Amino acid sequence: MNYPVKQKSLEDFIRLWEEGILNLAAAQPGFVRMQLLTRDSEALAIGSWTDRSHAENFMSKGAFKKLMHGAKDMLSGNPKPTIWKLSAYAGA
Repeated sequence: MNYPVKQKSLEDFIRLWEEGILNLAAAQPGFVRMQLLTRDSEALAIGSWTDRSHAENFMSKGAFKKLMHGAKDMLSGNPKPTIWKLSAYAGA
């Protein structure tokens, strides 16, 4: 998910995302990894799940809606969702 964040609100958005999304996601079935990358006035959230249905189930529980409610004044536009398929990976 790509979030257009107001520059002055970036630190607050990161904190809100960590507390409202990251901690909740980590306790969900199928959770693998979640990251929030930031630059200037943009944040990119990347979630990895064992199956797409787990991610969809997590989002249906209202976590995204809760985040959007808390972040409404921090964003300069609407978030843009994208779904990617892992095609190659290397890790430790």
